[in-house]
Amino acid sequence: MDVQLERGVMYTLEKYPDKIREHIFNHLRKLEDPYSAPDVECLNPKVQVYRMHIIGGIYTIIFRIYKESDLVQVFDLMTIEQAHHTIRTSRWKAIDSGA
Repeated sequence: MDVQLERGVMYTLEKYPDKIREHIFNHLRKLEDPYSAPDVECLNPKVQVYRMHIIGGIYTIIFRIYKESDLVQVFDLMTIEQAHHTIRTSRWKAIDSGA
């Protein structure tokens, strides 16, 4: 599958040191086959929203799988603390637009 990063994710990545950014990109490459990528959990099966913990669980990537378009869209990158707060507030439950 193709992996597409939202602009906000790219902006966030620019803030990180090169070594962290390299680790994140290594994990993003694993999303080319999202169903076999490590540490992936479905947050909303109805709209195919998932999360992947990376770098020892310090960061979380939030993404959506568009099977019909053979596309993985990464729309958030944050610390695990931010992700837990966001998941508790159900931010992704209302996502229902198509690619």
